[in-house]
Amino acid sequence: MKNKKNFEESVNELADLSKAIGHPARISILLFLMENGPSTCQQVVDKLPYSQSTVSGHLQKLKEDGYIDLKLYKTSSIYTFKKDTVLHLNQLVQKVFKLAPEKKQLSLF
Repeated sequence: MKNKKNFEESVNELADLSKAIGHPARISILLFLMENGPSTCQQVVDKLPYSQSTVSGHLQKLKEDGYIDLKLYKTSSIYTFKKDTVLHLNQLVQKVFKLAPEKKQLSLF
């Protein structure tokens, strides 16, 4: 395996952020939080086909990598989707792959 020092910082950052969403369950959890707003682990478990331990592990990984926030409320942990991280991921993809954002073209027909 090559040393990460041989790559541009943006390439390393893109790789790290991509790993966090490299599992379909994590993407499903992010989509759930995006659509439903702040939720507990149990609320996620009640709506998605994953066990409590699976959801808990994926929530931890998403939190560690900045995709969600965690706030404590009484005896519950409330998880919130962080849109800024996904927007940053999008910017990194565009930068690393030298993709210009698509411009809306005016159609005359």
